[in-house]
Amino acid sequence: MTNKQLTIILCGIVVLLGFSFGIYGHFNKKSEAISRLAQENSSVFNRAHAPTYGPREAKVRIVEFFDPACETCRAFYPVVKRIVDGHQGKVQLVVRLVPFHKGSDVAAKILIAAHQQNLFFPVTEAVLNSQDVWAAHDQPNPERIWTFLKGSSLDAVKAKQYAGSPEAEATLKQDMDDANTLQVTRTPGFFVNGRPLKEFGREQLKALVDEEVKRAYP
Repeated sequence: MTNKQLTIILCGIVVLLGFSFGIYGHFNKKSEAISRLAQENSSVFNRAHAPTYGPREAKVRIVEFFDPACETCRAFYPVVKRIVDGHQGKVQLVVRLVPFHKGSDVAAKILIAAHQQNLFFPVTEAVLNSQDVWAAHDQPNPERIWTFLKGSSLDAVKAKQYAGSPEAEATLKQDMDDANTLQVTRTPGFFVNGRPLKEFGREQLKALVDEEVKRAYP
């Protein structure tokens, strides 16, 4: 290998390292910025209309920004519930609806209507179980959700009325506004006691929750 070739290789390594550190710095700064936004706008985590799973007195709160048409949200749904259940009363889940996918605003309003009848989570499970049918990305048809809710405890007549109401629209707008405030651009988006999940993943979420549980229950 000539000195010229060695110099070219070393220069390439330096450029690559610089690029890598630049990317890391960019994401680190973005994470810090979101953390500051969360601290400065803590009210976004305390909306009375939001569905919850787990005890109200829990000192650790997972806030999830959730899209009913999101495949990753569907995959994480049982994971998050297991995390809540596994901490035996110390953790609560709060769900916020952000329909980023085409057609999922209709599904979100159905879930809002189900929440009015205290059936948010059973209906959510039915919506997720049928996601492959109604949420096809090329041609979504969220109105088909109603057919998968037959036989459930949901009063479909009242639910359809509420789903089309200004109240449901206002609830959805509030969730979207709060997501925008926190710069949530993809789902699921997680915050634990106001702290954003910096590295996305199941183990990372569990680790963040465990850390907050230790902090809240020394």
